Amino acid sequence: MTTHINGADREDAGEIPRYRLVADALRQDIQNGVPAPGEGLPKQEQLMRRFRCGRGTVQKALQLLRDEQLLEEGVSGRGARVARQAAIGRPLVHYVSRAFEAPHVSLDVWSLHTEELSRAVQQQAELIRLGDRAAPRSVRVRVLVPDLDTHHPYPRHLDDPGDMRPLRRLRRVIRMYAEALHHSLTQLAEEGTVGSVSVEIRGLPTVPGEKRYLINGTQMLTGYYFLRKTRILVDDASIEVLELHSDTLFPATLEGNGARPLERAEFQQVQAWFDSRWETVATPLRPLDE
Repeated sequence: MTTHINGADREDAGEIPRYRLVADALRQDIQNGVPAPGEGLPKQEQLMRRFRCGRGTVQKALQLLRDEQLLEEGVSGRGARVARQAAIGRPLVHYVSRAFEAPHVSLDVWSLHTEELSRAVQQQAELIRLGDRAAPRSVRVRVLVPDLDTHHPYPRHLDDPGDMRPLRRLRRVIRMYAEALHHSLTQLAEEGTVGSVSVEIRGLPTVPGEKRYLINGTQMLTGYYFLRKTRILVDDASIEVLELHSDTLFPATLEGNGARPLERAEFQQVQAWFDSRWETVATPLRPLDE
């Protein structure tokens, strides 16, 4: 499934506000664990010197991080402190929303299916369509999912491992949300809202051990799949299956100054992993056989 649409050149949405750049740098520090959850940030005067900006810019940046629940609510007479659960457990839609603030959006994804991604992108597309957020100049999305031909080991009927119904159900889910993602993005290009859109979805002959999101070349999200027993409904019958499940994303951000060399090296390795599979063994996602 591949689509490339190019429209007339569009003007950039403008420079990113200064307070957002400050917030991005502080967010990276928090996600890198410096300062650690529960510890205080430098005083506002120190932040003003570090970022060469005014107090109002620092205060707006801190409030943005509070809104994201990365900082504790302010207490009179005490500096800003990192929230205990900062950077863990943020939903994918949070990161996709931030990705769409950039003039050029780039997403490389390896996942079991695209349900979360499709819904997050649909939300951004609707906000753009309603005029509630600026449209990026371009969007490029590449997605790797399990192919629709291989006899993947999961999901598996616990009482009848040869039962193909759980796998056929997964294939329908993969296809349905891939088509929804494809449609929501290409529609923006067809309407002339986004000047250039590229959407490609390919399959690999394997299931993922983890899901990865590489966002705008500056951020990586990792979520690990584990096996769980659950019941699903197929052909009006409830059966117990063993399936892959993931519910937590761990972010690593390379934006701003001070990104650690190890983090940059890991990002580059994951990008190389993605590119090598994309270019050598991934195949276009075919239509489901009726």
